[in-house]
Amino acid sequence: MMGKHPETKGFSLLELVAILAIFAMVALIGVQVMQSTLRSSERLTDISEQSGEMAVALSLLRQDLGNAVPRAFTSPGGGQQPAMLLGQGGFALSVGGLARLDPGASGFGRVVWRYDPTTDQLLRQVWTSLNPGDPRAGSPEIALLSGVKAVSLFSYDVQGGWRPGFASDPGNPSILPLGVRVSIDHSRAETLDVTVSLR
Repeated sequence: MMGKHPETKGFSLLELVAILAIFAMVALIGVQVMQSTLRSSERLTDISEQSGEMAVALSLLRQDLGNAVPRAFTSPGGGQQPAMLLGQGGFALSVGGLARLDPGASGFGRVVWRYDPTTDQLLRQVWTSLNPGDPRAGSPEIALLSGVKAVSLFSYDVQGGWRPGFASDPGNPSILPLGVRVSIDHSRAETLDVTVSLR
């Protein structure tokens, strides 16, 4: 006598289509979540890099302004420049506290901050002497901040308060204002301000 075998029942076509549809939907949701996570990660990395760049640039700017000294600068060509000199989109400043790399170095030098409108960058250059005889004595310009739209400098004095720019005294090139504020118009952070008392 032959025994009966139970009938093996598989998935119907309708059940298989439903399972595949659910699997496809779950896979699609997973891919979208992964793409969103990758985009967020890239954006956070970009924001972190921009924030780090801003922090370094503003820290160096504050340090340079805080180290300002009332000493004139003699350019390699022989012309004398005041302790603070405003230029187109930037300024030059005599500073102290520089690293003394050479045995006879005084620790005084010149720092030049310049805005380059063609690249939208804020650049910094350092001269390790206030009387460099060689035009190659200055360091190469280093780009510290990108996305810059404009740079403005304001000076403070007792009579006039805050005013745009700084007019150095030709009779006394060592004069510095009582305070300085540098405003940087930035494409992502709007306005960045650094204010320092110089006396």
